[in-house]
Amino acid sequence: MAIIVDKEAKRRDIALSCRDLLQEHGIANLTIAQIAQTAGVGKGTIYEYFDNKEDIVFEIITTFLREDLEYLQQLVTLPLSTREKLFRFCTFRYENEQEGEKYRELFKEFLAISLISKEPAMLRFSQEARAAFRIILEQILDEGVAQGELEERFRGAAESLIIFSTGMVVESRLEGFDTQQELNTILDLFFPTPTQGNPS
Repeated sequence: MAIIVDKEAKRRDIALSCRDLLQEHGIANLTIAQIAQTAGVGKGTIYEYFDNKEDIVFEIITTFLREDLEYLQQLVTLPLSTREKLFRFCTFRYENEQEGEKYRELFKEFLAISLISKEPAMLRFSQEARAAFRIILEQILDEGVAQGELEERFRGAAESLIIFSTGMVVESRLEGFDTQQELNTILDLFFPTPTQGNPS
């Protein structure tokens, strides 16, 4: 009897096994041979499930994205102020400095590629990821307005916060750039009573 393989499950398994590899080597330096060795399959098997290296990178980054969205969706339900939720939304990849640094470097590399890529799949992926993050931010902002923590005019600020967060990751490479200070400066514009430092 032939063994039936769930192709999507196998793709995910290969991607999950290569997450650390991608963070260690980056997108540009990752090879199919490394992926195959790490996943415990032959190079030919890789091409049964993926069209090329970029396809594998998409799948691996998608696994990161799923985890990010799960974490952020849980953030919406926590008994925190709107300011605290926005702060955590924008800085959650800075909480674990060592892992966060690897993730941010990977994100910068992916962002650089996506900025010059004309590949429809890359553009679609970027749009879908952005939309998913925007929905969560909109939930936080809508709740803040409903609770009287934010003025009505900030209800539509999700896109601006996404742009700021993306820029913050890029600028974090600069020596002396203080992500918490910069974020608090922005959040002071949202809230009538400024607070200093990291919300707790």
